[in-house]
Amino acid sequence: MLRSIPRVIWLVAALLLALRLALNLGLNPGLEWNYDERRNGRIADNYLAGRGYVSIDPERKQLRPDSFHASFPVLLYVGWSRAGLPRHYFTLLVYAVAAGCYLLGGLYVQRTLRYFGLAPSAAWAGAGLWAVSPGVVYYVGAFWWYENIALPLLIVVMYKLLRLHGGRPLRWLDAISIVGAVVVSCLLRGYLLAVYASLFAVWLGLMLRSAAAPRRRAWGLSLAVLLALGMAHVPILRKNYQQFGAYILSNQAGFELLQGHNPVAQGRFMFDWDDRTRPFDQYVRAAIPDLDSLDQYQESQARARLARRWVAAHPSEELRLWGRKTLLFFSPENFVADAPRTSWHPFTALVHLAFFVALLLTAVRYRGLRFQAPDALLLTPLVATWVLSLVFFVGFRWRFFAEPALLLFPLVVGYRLRHRLTLGPSKNG
Repeated sequence: MLRSIPRVIWLVAALLLALRLALNLGLNPGLEWNYDERRNGRIADNYLAGRGYVSIDPERKQLRPDSFHASFPVLLYVGWSRAGLPRHYFTLLVYAVAAGCYLLGGLYVQRTLRYFGLAPSAAWAGAGLWAVSPGVVYYVGAFWWYENIALPLLIVVMYKLLRLHGGRPLRWLDAISIVGAVVVSCLLRGYLLAVYASLFAVWLGLMLRSAAAPRRRAWGLSLAVLLALGMAHVPILRKNYQQFGAYILSNQAGFELLQGHNPVAQGRFMFDWDDRTRPFDQYVRAAIPDLDSLDQYQESQARARLARRWVAAHPSEELRLWGRKTLLFFSPENFVADAPRTSWHPFTALVHLAFFVALLLTAVRYRGLRFQAPDALLLTPLVATWVLSLVFFVGFRWRFFAEPALLLFPLVVGYRLRHRLTLGPSKNG
């Protein structure tokens, strides 16, 4: 299949890959890790030094058990260090894997658009738009984030589920690649458990209309994914139980839940969330007087309870907050690691405008347009990340997983509309 790719596409891909790697190395000449992974790296160092999975708490000035971020990278860094490999080699490895996934993502964007009926040239143009979109080429893609591996894998999985829904037989290679992609993605980014759970739930719902044999294969594949995820997370659950006496994946959820639901919430990440001079931290300490005596798990649970109490006591404010988060989620901002806000990007603005136009035209059935079953799979990651934003707050790094749908859906609707205007309606809509 790769031999059928036009030579000009190979040339463009090589130029885009060179640009991406130049940005990676140019913006990070010291091959440093991002701030989340530096913290995980320090935890790994402390473990190797015999102190356990701990980090320095900046407020308490002491080593404390830490399972705030995903634990899989910590375990990975422990193994890497035990192998005697330098940290900057790992940075280069991640850049190399992310570069390969970048090309893979572009290829499967093209295949996805072809599956929806677009001509080869239009599908390659759509893949090119994805490859140069602001988040992919710069705001996330130019930096050392595991999202650069996980997003292309999500695109691959979505395409393969689309094909299986369309009647393609389940081959062993497809099954292994789907299971592997889901497991790796969720280990790197725990919130993708919610995205993949939504995606497979929708896919299974669509497969209920299929014949008995495809339905059985769909259930078998889903159970295989679930089993593999469970087995992959057993070491993490055991580690966290030994630390905190609870089978959890991380302690982050309670902290982020309160960030999203409190009297001063604005719908986005609060960079001053632990600043004692700011209203949010003062509110938390007034509501949880023994905050400093709690371990990380206890603090996470206390913050989650406070968030739930606030929601229950302020339903109208919560509804307004949902509206603010939704507007922010669909705003033309992009992720910047150290900036509370970013300026609107014209490319992002045009994509979001085109998405809502396509959504509206389809909803009102303009010229006979209507939603089709494959659209549900295409749009599920978008809906799942939007719901995550309502539950917590708008994070433009997890909105990154909604961006393929925001870009591709208008292209699909545009093709359908053009088809109707030139050839008339087809029986498939």
